[in-house]
Amino acid sequence: MKEKVLKCSKLDSKDGVLLDICFFCFGFVISFAKIAGFMSPFCLSLSMALRRRPSIFSLFGSIFGVALFLTADNIIYIFILLIAMCLKFVFNFNGSLKNGIFSSISFLIPQIISIVMFPVGFGTLLTIYFESILCGIMAALFTQSSKKFSVNLRFKGYDVFGVFILAVVFLISFCNINFIGFNVGRIIAIFFIIQAFLLYGFSYACVSGVIITIGFALFTKDFAKFGVVLAVSGFMAGIFRYAGKVFQIIMFFTTYIFCCIFFGGLNVQSVLEVFLVCFVNALLPKKYLLNIFSNAKAQQKSDRVKLNDEISLKLKFAANVILDLKNSVSECAKVMDSLVGKGFDGVYENVAENLCRGCRLNTNCWVNSYGELSRSFCYISNFLKENGSITIQDMPVFLKNKCFKLQNLVQHLNFAYKEYLCNEQNSRRINEARAIAAEQFSGMVELLYELSGEVASIKSIDSKNSNIIKNILKSNDIVFKGIFCFLDEFQRLTVDVYVDLLMDKDKLEKLTLIISRAIGKDMEFPTVTKAFQNYKISFFESAVLGVDFAAVQATADGGKYCGDTYDYFMDGRGFAHIILSDGMGSGKRASLDSLMTCSTLRKFIEAGFGFNSALKLLNLSFAIKSKEESLATIDTCTIDLYTGQTNFLKAGATTSYIFSRGYVTQLHSKSLPIGIIQGIGFDSENVTLFKGDVIVMLSDGVICDPEWISKTLKSLYAKNAKDIASELLKMAKTFEDKDHLDDITVLVAKII
Repeated sequence: MKEKVLKCSKLDSKDGVLLDICFFCFGFVISFAKIAGFMSPFCLSLSMALRRRPSIFSLFGSIFGVALFLTADNIIYIFILLIAMCLKFVFNFNGSLKNGIFSSISFLIPQIISIVMFPVGFGTLLTIYFESILCGIMAALFTQSSKKFSVNLRFKGYDVFGVFILAVVFLISFCNINFIGFNVGRIIAIFFIIQAFLLYGFSYACVSGVIITIGFALFTKDFAKFGVVLAVSGFMAGIFRYAGKVFQIIMFFTTYIFCCIFFGGLNVQSVLEVFLVCFVNALLPKKYLLNIFSNAKAQQKSDRVKLNDEISLKLKFAANVILDLKNSVSECAKVMDSLVGKGFDGVYENVAENLCRGCRLNTNCWVNSYGELSRSFCYISNFLKENGSITIQDMPVFLKNKCFKLQNLVQHLNFAYKEYLCNEQNSRRINEARAIAAEQFSGMVELLYELSGEVASIKSIDSKNSNIIKNILKSNDIVFKGIFCFLDEFQRLTVDVYVDLLMDKDKLEKLTLIISRAIGKDMEFPTVTKAFQNYKISFFESAVLGVDFAAVQATADGGKYCGDTYDYFMDGRGFAHIILSDGMGSGKRASLDSLMTCSTLRKFIEAGFGFNSALKLLNLSFAIKSKEESLATIDTCTIDLYTGQTNFLKAGATTSYIFSRGYVTQLHSKSLPIGIIQGIGFDSENVTLFKGDVIVMLSDGVICDPEWISKTLKSLYAKNAKDIASELLKMAKTFEDKDHLDDITVLVAKII
């Protein structure tokens, strides 16, 4: 069983073997780290901080490293590492405290034996004591820090300190390695500090310089001076981050030469090392450096995108579950209808079962004279459908002469027909309820699909700008419930601020300006969405395009109420929306239907829903809001102000017109208005618009010839939206039918 488990384990794979080799090299390199030239507890501390298998290989590497440069002073470290290996293999301890205690024990056991055999002075005893304490503390720190490498590199508190110490230890380790006259530790230090100021500026260069200086100071005082010069050079180069990579590298090298001359200690070897590393970095494209040193950040961003994709998949799966449920219910309803429903034939089956079956003369009617009986029942069917009931006098001659239970037959027919009518009425109600339920299911499915797409479009969370905006709101005494800053797939910033109290327009304009300056992006005046007593204020980046919008109306025969309602607004994602609705007829009722259509659609769109789910839910609300028939047309236009991509959706609406680059395009609709039947859909059309293009949307009160409208639009396109709308309204009034007056609405949107 054990052999099977080992065969299936990751560590017996090729990757596991490579990992073992890496940990061996890990221990080998760190065995060179010495403080003050003789204290070397780090290889033991780091190896003990690892799990049992990597710890064993790391200890092997450390033993090999110590044995490679074996002296009388460090021979005892081999015994220390062997004891540590035995303890780790037998007890397999993993906790921070246990690793620290056993590290100190492993260090002290051979030292105590050595002291007993070869007595030493008080100073040596004190050094051994402090080195054992340092060994235990380092093991505990390294254990805690190593756990964080599996949690997206998010270090907090003393975890950061552990990583800081680890970086210093590795730097010290490489300072003991020389290759063809060049010091590996110095080259690594130069390389890292150059990456710091190239990618992140002077602040990161300062932090890197401090770490390097501390590491060099713990190694030797000569290296400490070199670390200080590197830190100063990195700081000066980081100041000129926006001047370009080549200029920064030249500034770094020039500052290094100047500091070496000023502080003393200029030597050809170190200058050559700095020059070679600078030359390599100047040739290496910056994008490759970013990939190397922004690995953790990229991983976190990748994880966030992956999480969004997973949530999107969950929403899609939930939509498919509801869709499957809808289909199952529909199939079940069809089967039940086929089993239960008998239609009008059920009336005669009722009579045959309850009256004719017990009659001794039923053979004369149902067998010998079945043709005459069928014709008689056909006559009765038509009579019942026209009059609702039948009497003896209305019965056909055949039954008057043949049936001696004529009175009972009439009673059974009338009763069975009333029962049939009741069942039909109930069936219609059930079918209407089914249709409404199916529409609800469809609306929920569309809503989940749209939410899935919206979640998937959020590619990253902008925490930096979120914190900046939070501080701005607090400094302006604005109470907020939450802030959500994110970038979409086009790297466009959206900021949603949730508040209970809405500020006035002047304060919103001032806030928009402050936020734009603080984050370095031009933000549009925000859109505001209200849900109960809560508000969502949405800021988005200023778009390339704008819209000059105008609308004019004329009521039928100068009436008080207009049956057409329109709306124009911006959402929080850089889209402009135009909605036009024409209620059935004219007057107050038509006005209410169209007003409900526009206001409901706007609420859905501002809340983040798409038009497809909004249409289904709106159609459902029309079906249940009134006992009487109620319907309205929908004509919408959505313009992406970043790209010019425009989507037109129509439900029963009249023709719209687009003037673009000298040509006029007509958009027609074949779909029905909402409120007539369940399961309606939009007619959809996508176009790309440019600056100067004009959109004209009309209600069905405009009965002008389409070609005439196109010609007029070509002559008016250079004017502003208000003038174009006014001219088209005048033209529509001259062509209206005086016998069949209707409300007229003209909407014009010009891309600017």
